[in-house]
Formats: sequence, structure tokens, C-alpha cells
Amino acid sequence: MQSLQRAACMAALSALSCAPASAQWQGSVGIGARSATHTEYGLAGRQLVRENGWLPGASLDAGYRRGSLTWFGGADWYQGGIDYRGRTQAGSAAQSSTSTRLASARLGAAADWRSHAILAALEIDHWKRDIHGTAAAAGLQERYRSWRLLLGAGTTWHQAAGAVSLDAAAVLAAPEHMRIGFSGLFDPVSLDTRRGHGLRLGAAIRPAWRPALQLRGRFDWLAVPRSGDAVLNANGAFRGTVTQAEHVRRALTLELATVF
Repeated sequence: MQSLQRAACMAALSALSCAPASAQWQGSVGIGARSATHTEYGLAGRQLVRENGWLPGASLDAGYRRGSLTWFGGADWYQGGIDYRGRTQAGSAAQSSTSTRLASARLGAAADWRSHAILAALEIDHWKRDIHGTAAAAGLQERYRSWRLLLGAGTTWHQAAGAVSLDAAAVLAAPEHMRIGFSGLFDPVSLDTRRGHGLRLGAAIRPAWRPALQLRGRFDWLAVPRSGDAVLNANGAFRGTVTQAEHVRRALTLELATVF
């Protein structure tokens, strides 16, 4: 038994000695707030709906660097209530609020190229949107899920005051899978939107006097075209069709993270 333990210890020491010196793990946990804005447009380009407000949330990130390649993953979660301003099907103005939850998770890699890093990542996005009903209109319960491909680049400057990082990525979004509830007035509807496209910009500051802290900022913009028609039923009987309007999602996220 002791000989097996010695052999195991020798194997572990050998593996550690063979690992490259540049290989390292890094993780972070952050808290912050996200300014979320969602706008929908009609066929003529007229604004139909606008939602906006601040959502509190948190994030978790991890990365493993070996040589010139870094593998990274992360997840974030923001939830709260935001203001809703829109119109009913009859065209009258409606004001309410929306319970919103934005959650995403991603996995990707970044490769060093000169003084920059070229990055690619796959991300899954979940959006829960419950529009509260009013005296003039029933509420809606919407769920969105979509996959996104991020392609971009970033760079970091190391100064006496600390490290400053900037990155930018194009976002290619698969059609959103959407499920809509109508507060029991109609049967739930499932539909897929069309492919979307967008942009993500990020910045981070890690001060030299407190290297375990990092202040982050991120801006997201995503546009999704109008969906096709989906059948609308009530207790199985045909009542018409429903579509998801062209919509644009914008978000500004500010975070304070602990790096370890």
C-alpha cells in the first residue's frame, strides 16, 4: 500500500513538473446592474413598444491559459422590473411594467496575435418577459431562448496605475425560440423568430493598488427581424395569427468583480 502511495505521489509530482509554466487558472465573481432597453417596431418602422429600466445581477467567469491560448467560460443573471410603454391591438396607448430576467452562459477561446487576442465564443441566452396586465389589456408571458456566435478581438494595456482591457465582437444570433402565454385568454403559442445580428463592446480596469478588484463595463446591441405568422387558438379553435415584431435589444452593464 505504501509503495502505491509513493508511486502516486511521484506521478503527481512528475505531471506538475511537466506542466508549462505559463499555464494558469483565473476566475472572478461580480455584482452589478444592467440598463436594459427593448424596443419593438411595426411594418412601417413605427415604434410599438419600449421597455427600459435597471436590473440588479451577478456574474461568474473562469479562464484557463496555456501558452498563447486561453479557454474561457462564464454566466450572468439579471432580474427585476422595468417600465413598459406600448399600444394595444386597438391602437390605444398602454403603460405597465415588465418582470424581466436575462440570463446567459458562454464558452469560448482566445488566441494571442501580436499584441491582441482573437476570440470566438458560443453563447446561449434566456430571456423571461412577463408583461403585467392593465384594465385595458391582458398580460403576456413570454420566454425566449437563442444561441449566439461571438467573433471579435481584444487587447490589454499594462500601465503603472493598472491594467486596462478593451474588446469588441460581432454577434450572430440564431432564431429565437419563443413561447407566448396570454393570461389564459388564448392557447399558448410557440414560434421562431428570424436570425439576428449585433455588436458587443467591453472594457475593464484592474487597478494596481487593488489587483484583486476589476471594474467592468459592457454594451450590447442586437436587432432581430419580424417573425413569420403563427396560428392563434382559443381552446383549440382558430382565432387568428400572431407575430413577433421586429425588435432591438440594448443593454449597458456595469460590474464590480473580485478576481482570484
